[in-house]
Amino acid sequence: MYLLEFKLFFRNKAAWSGILILLISGFASLYLGDKFIRQQDLVIEKAARLQEENTRTNIKHFGKDPGLLLYHNKFSMVNIPDRWAAFANGQRDINPYLISVSMLAVEGQIYDTDLSNPSTLLLGNMDLAFVFIFLFPLVIIAFTYNLLSAEQESGVWAIVKSQSGALIRLIRLKFSVRMISIFSVAFFLMGSAVFYLKLPVDFRLLLVSVLLSLYLIFWFSLTFWVISRTKSSSYNAVILISFWVVLNIISPAILNVWLSQKYPVPEALETLVKQREGYHEKWDTDKSKTMDKFYAHYPQFKQYPFPAELTFSWYWYYSMQQMGDDEALAGANAMSEKLSKRHEFSNLTALFLPGIQTQLRLNEIAGSDLENHLNFQQAVKRHHEKIRLYFYPLIFKNETIEKVQWDQFKTATYKEHSTGYIWQNLLSVLIFSLLFTALALSNFRKRIHLF
Repeated sequence: MYLLEFKLFFRNKAAWSGILILLISGFASLYLGDKFIRQQDLVIEKAARLQEENTRTNIKHFGKDPGLLLYHNKFSMVNIPDRWAAFANGQRDINPYLISVSMLAVEGQIYDTDLSNPSTLLLGNMDLAFVFIFLFPLVIIAFTYNLLSAEQESGVWAIVKSQSGALIRLIRLKFSVRMISIFSVAFFLMGSAVFYLKLPVDFRLLLVSVLLSLYLIFWFSLTFWVISRTKSSSYNAVILISFWVVLNIISPAILNVWLSQKYPVPEALETLVKQREGYHEKWDTDKSKTMDKFYAHYPQFKQYPFPAELTFSWYWYYSMQQMGDDEALAGANAMSEKLSKRHEFSNLTALFLPGIQTQLRLNEIAGSDLENHLNFQQAVKRHHEKIRLYFYPLIFKNETIEKVQWDQFKTATYKEHSTGYIWQNLLSVLIFSLLFTALALSNFRKRIHLF
């Protein structure tokens, strides 16, 4: 029976077309996702080399004036892409993965990013996560929407019903053939991803496989429920496509608009203005007031009194930069807190949107989500603070740079991923799958003429 059903299924050109679409788009996404991450790796490698070259150049030209040298010199920190980032690019195309900061106010530097074509950002990058989340459900719909209705409409079902007493078994047989075909393609693409993207064979691979398997099962259970209502083929197609549009396009768009209204971030502009005002207004402020605030922030530097007779000093200048950061701190913290709340609420709401929930979890596992970027920004601030604390005494004591250990200030790296919400995701998708399957079986039992 299985062999016969497979022959009947693959005799249909639409079946081959759907499988070829998944394979071609899957291989294309592997290439494009890997290319996108390799470009970032090349930029990171080049940045490390350029930082060393620029440091040597700055030492050559400004070595006698440490304050001027540190004004020009940049210290980079990079968010190293995980191998899984090629599988799920996430937000790595819109959030900077390379941030270079000098001794100046950090709040005016950590938001700098490369200029990008808005149209390119709107379209996004194609990765294998996109194929699984958006294309696989469409093929599942194409394979199953008329599984029962087509035979009813052609009159074949009446003949089958008159000759068989186990109709539900026949339906399960037809359904399982389509599931086996889809999962064969899915596991083939996953295996290709492991080899082509050089993904580590570890616990994360198991999590991703289970996560995507449950997501595909959800769509099969949803289509199973729709066809169990024994409506026409056109009705089934419209309903299933409507589910796909609502779950994967309309609901996320509405959620994004609602989050923008509920958690607006005017602090983004406020932080920039506060930082610049906090810095620029110090030119017209009594230097002793600036230094008093600086000593309150760093009491360990009170041992280096500021020479009041000087009209300009790098000592005072960098203290002024620190005050710009201090005055923008409240706005920066408020902005980070609201972005974190957006992320948390998205995770909560996504429990009812399996597609977006799966995308968020894949980004989380790959270290390409919003939370990863916010943590990266905090790591940059800590790195910037480390640089300041190392060079402040050098500037305050007006020492030379001969004893500076530049090797400890090579390009800093950051790498992190998480699986914090994965179990909620697995449980949520499993519950939805079981719910639709139970509803489908209930519908079939009510229609006793099908058995």
